[in-house]
Amino acid sequence: MDPAVMAAQVWVNSMYGGRQGYVAAPETGKTGWSTVYSLTRALQLELGITNTADSFGETTARKYNEFGILEQGKVPDTEQGRNIVKILQCAMYCKGYNPGGITGMFGDTMKNYIIKLQTDAGLPVRDGRVYDYIFKAFLTMDAYVRTSGGDTKVREIQRDLNNKYFRTSGVQPCDGHYQRGTNKALIYGLQTEIGIPASQQTGSVGPGTRAGLPTLREGSTGQFVKLFQYALYFNGYDASPFNGTYSSQVKYQVAEFQRFVKLIPTGTADLTTWLSTLVSTGDPNRKGQACDGITEVTPARAQTLINNGYKTIGRYLVNVPGGLNKKIQPGELATIFDAGLSVFPIYQTYGSRASYFNYEQGIEDGIAAFNAAREYGFKKDTTIYFAVDFDAYGSDITDNIIPYFRGVNSQFIRLGSPYKIGVYGARNVCIQVSRGGLAHNSFVSGMSTGFSGNLGFPLPSNWAFDQISTITIGSGSGSINIDNNIMSERDPGQTSVGGNLIDLNVEAFNELKRIFDLAMEYTGDAIQQANYLVTNYYRKERYAGGIWTYTTGGIVKEFKDFVNTNYKDVKEFKNFIDPKSRHFVDTEHLMATLSSILYTPDIPFVGVHVKDLAGWAGDLFTSMIEVYEIRENESYDATYAAGLKVIGARDIDSHFSYDDYLSDIDALNIGKQLDGDITLSIYDAFVDHFRGNGVMTRIADFFETKFKSSKANAEDDAVVYLNSVANVDIAFARAMLRSPELPVPHYTDEEGRALAKAWADKLYTDVLNE
Repeated sequence: MDPAVMAAQVWVNSMYGGRQGYVAAPETGKTGWSTVYSLTRALQLELGITNTADSFGETTARKYNEFGILEQGKVPDTEQGRNIVKILQCAMYCKGYNPGGITGMFGDTMKNYIIKLQTDAGLPVRDGRVYDYIFKAFLTMDAYVRTSGGDTKVREIQRDLNNKYFRTSGVQPCDGHYQRGTNKALIYGLQTEIGIPASQQTGSVGPGTRAGLPTLREGSTGQFVKLFQYALYFNGYDASPFNGTYSSQVKYQVAEFQRFVKLIPTGTADLTTWLSTLVSTGDPNRKGQACDGITEVTPARAQTLINNGYKTIGRYLVNVPGGLNKKIQPGELATIFDAGLSVFPIYQTYGSRASYFNYEQGIEDGIAAFNAAREYGFKKDTTIYFAVDFDAYGSDITDNIIPYFRGVNSQFIRLGSPYKIGVYGARNVCIQVSRGGLAHNSFVSGMSTGFSGNLGFPLPSNWAFDQISTITIGSGSGSINIDNNIMSERDPGQTSVGGNLIDLNVEAFNELKRIFDLAMEYTGDAIQQANYLVTNYYRKERYAGGIWTYTTGGIVKEFKDFVNTNYKDVKEFKNFIDPKSRHFVDTEHLMATLSSILYTPDIPFVGVHVKDLAGWAGDLFTSMIEVYEIRENESYDATYAAGLKVIGARDIDSHFSYDDYLSDIDALNIGKQLDGDITLSIYDAFVDHFRGNGVMTRIADFFETKFKSSKANAEDDAVVYLNSVANVDIAFARAMLRSPELPVPHYTDEEGRALAKAWADKLYTDVLNE
């Protein structure tokens, strides 16, 4: 906390708090835009402006000049004059310049620090007078000294731009960081050199600016060359010294830049090269070789794309619920490939606001993108571009977008890293996400020239596509509206689909085989014991203690240590990929349930036994938590209806989720295999189940093995597990399951019977639909 900043915040709030048009500053002692905005509104109120705003605009400048420029010895000795000086003094403290107190008196100390700002900013006028542009400079968070990570050459350029062009560009930052203000100052400089009147200068590249940009080549000299050298440096190509001479070194850097942005490397600064250094679109009239769009690619449209020189097209994996039907249509991929085009997949639902993005959403979207890509048959290592389709500011990126991409990455890693992750967004979004190792390639939304994330940022080094314009090509049935993209060749797109999902399980199977081999070594080739130890190892602490010790035995720490000692690069894959459901398998849950089956091999599968409470019966019991949460009343019918929703739930959180449901079923089916052949390894059983036909008839097999294909048996057994007090073991196990972590309500027998019926009906329906 800075006491001087705290004093400034307290003063401005006490002076203007409660006045219409004023917004209070946070009294934290920490400078920031909120405090600057409060001081700006306070100045506007003193100047008689009732329609206040956060910005120091033309009206504020005009009213201030009418009041009179502040300078030592010439401040009106009035309350208004003293208050305006105090506002400036508060702003100076917030900028790190010491005015000598919040006194309302314009003394030597205050004048000296105003001169210091004028000097720090590189301004040609250093007289201590507070011109409107100086007052405005104090009422921003821009820094005029090099800050952490700042580049000395960038600061040199910033100060030179301020020195020559501040009258139109205003006083821009001099912190050594290329940014939006620096970009605009450069364009103001170009507009000044072109001869555009000050009143018509905008700081953005329009038709007049484009028309006035000269072609530069080796031997050229002058201010245009110097400004072009600055533009090159901002894009990562060092053409210093910045002396206004187009030397052979400058030519070399220009050619390298042209190669990077996929222009012909002539070394000459023509219009297209100029625009590529200045704006995120570059030259919007360039014709790219890539495109993307929401329109289905028919044979006629595919031919239009080929005729116009396109090689690849980006298409969407999913639709937004209730939105346009923009996803890849049945048969469309074959049409694209038959025409000689490739395709790159895009994932976007509601990616147009910061609040959408967070870690949990990244997890959800990672799974959804994986499932959709696999459904279309996209092969391993295909890059999927996740869209950030809004103007994301700094905090949006750090607080929302980066956590989101961490979530996506976490799921892809759990799924065996089947696909590469790409990011679609403004330059800054792509740079920061990629810098964190969270994206392999960038798809840049370059045509959003007004995005703060594009102004003041170079093209990302890993750019694959740069979206620069929206155009319509072709006619009649071949007409198609597309976003025109420049293509770097880092991602050529996919020319076929039909990748084998089984390949994604290779590493998981290898992991299982390695642990099984160690179990055989540990037990002296006692295969049944080895099978059990493998399940025990995969269980981990999540399934230890309490009922798990009761039903499956304790964790065998000695074997766990043996594996970790002899297999130091163990990756502990938690999830196989289910080739039928396209879901990841909760392998840890499956292994815990299977562990209970192998722990008591002499107990028959048919009938009631406590070991089922480590599997489907335990999940059914704990699902009563969600039943109580979502049902509308305590009746039998309401409990039954809620049970149907939570058992095997895909769209709501449940203690008996779809993944749990499949894991319980798979565990019993694999356990049945191992029980039927005591020479069978758990590795071979998993291979047979997931690479063979085991998953295709899993529910029917479970229904037959456990309940002799009888819905009545399924319901009767469930009633025992849910309600029985006569079976002491079952009652005791239920009591062990019910805990603060699993607050299963004390339901009635009638409610238990309703849930049991829901279980039997759900299971039987799934058997019929399998």
